[in-house]
Amino acid sequence: MVLPYSSFAMALTFNPLDAARKLRANGMEEATANATVEVVVDATSPLVTTEHFDQTFQRFEESVDRRFAEQRAEFRAELYRVSLIQGGIIIGAVVALVKLL
Repeated sequence: MVLPYSSFAMALTFNPLDAARKLRANGMEEATANATVEVVVDATSPLVTTEHFDQTFQRFEESVDRRFAEQRAEFRAELYRVSLIQGGIIIGAVVALVKLL
């Protein structure tokens, strides 16, 4: 069964004490009510809140941005180095040709 979004959001605000009290009020024994609530809490604990997801995703974006900036800087430095080497080769070739003529 797929829960609608509003039901999913309600699951994130689950109050285990209130749930155990309601189960006991409806005739369930205390130990059984507590065990039932514990199972529900354990099953829903891996769920992520929106705030936690947003914070984690923001840290991820910052990390990716930082790594791209580092890669751009390294690429730019390598491009300048290759350009200088290429320029030196061209100048050397021109000088050699001038001497030959």
